[in-house]
Amino acid sequence: MIYIAGDKHGFAAIKAVEDYLKSRGVDYLNLGVKTKDEDLPLEAMIPRVIKKVLENDDNLGILSCGTGVGVEVGANKFSGIRACLATDEKIAKWSRIYDNCNILCLVGWDCKKENIFKILDSWFSAEYDGDKKRLKMFKKFNNWH
Repeated sequence: MIYIAGDKHGFAAIKAVEDYLKSRGVDYLNLGVKTKDEDLPLEAMIPRVIKKVLENDDNLGILSCGTGVGVEVGANKFSGIRACLATDEKIAKWSRIYDNCNILCLVGWDCKKENIFKILDSWFSAEYDGDKKRLKMFKKFNNWH
């Protein structure tokens, strides 16, 4: 399952994500704002998605705010989360292959639907390469406080 959320600044990006997921018949749940005028603070929104992603290893999350950095920083505060701010297809692809990212963060300001679709295509088509050394490293990261 894919869990998505955006604040009012990430609304346009999340709408593009919804269009993408709907067009491909992918199950998702929007846990963020539903209109561009709705306001939801990041500290309320991010944990909603994180909780769901951590329930099952197959779950993924997509977050958006104005810069994308706020949701990336907030998401990465949670043990077991590897969030990446992807601004292009290459970063999206390698965040999955090399870093096994389970949260994709998107820029909400000045977003273009066609670019978001390319990023999503790359992210969803890539899989972790299975490197055991990096898995060990990720487990160490999870113990940092």
